Amino acid sequence: MTGDETVVAQVVMPEKGVFLVRCVCEGPPPGAQALVTLDYGADIGLVTACEEYDPEKHGSRVPGFQLLRLKNDGDDAQIADNERLSLEMRSAFANAAQARAPDLRVPYARLSYGRTRLFLRYVTSMQKPDLSQAVAELRRRYGVSVNAWQMGPRDEVSVMGGIGPCGRPCCCATWQTRYPAHLTAERFRGENPGALNGTCGRFKCCLAFERR
Repeated sequence: MTGDETVVAQVVMPEKGVFLVRCVCEGPPPGAQALVTLDYGADIGLVTACEEYDPEKHGSRVPGFQLLRLKNDGDDAQIADNERLSLEMRSAFANAAQARAPDLRVPYARLSYGRTRLFLRYVTSMQKPDLSQAVAELRRRYGVSVNAWQMGPRDEVSVMGGIGPCGRPCCCATWQTRYPAHLTAERFRGENPGALNGTCGRFKCCLAFERR
């Protein structure tokens, strides 16, 4: 950056959230990992775009969130320690939620770089179980805010990965980001359900690209 120009970057977080941030360092190239400050503190995001701030394109207000610097080798130790802590917190959450949702599984847990927020994604057959006590227990025990979301079968496979009936990695875990909503039972009336279902037990995503 030179002079008074403001450079902004678009960053994608591991949970797929997209944020526009103001660069307080030299603008990083797309594809770089960078340390950013968001509403919950410091975290690592993936830069997808970086350019000079344009009010007509980016809005009348300069972003308050900041991109501080590129991720460096020194960050790896903290990230590894965060992964260990997130596994511990995941187990604590699952144990605390056992009484409310006995079949609960937690396929995804991530602690932010600054250790201020824990992102949890859980699966259970119950519809919207009340897990407020389990969340409160994590907050009290570890001093972090908790972002807990219930996932469906397709979301779980997209996080965990797996091999589809075709013998290749599941589309949702490799490249497909949205499930095609136009796949309905009416469209496949009279066909063998076992040949239509993917690893998640729902319609295979690839059926969206077949002509029927």
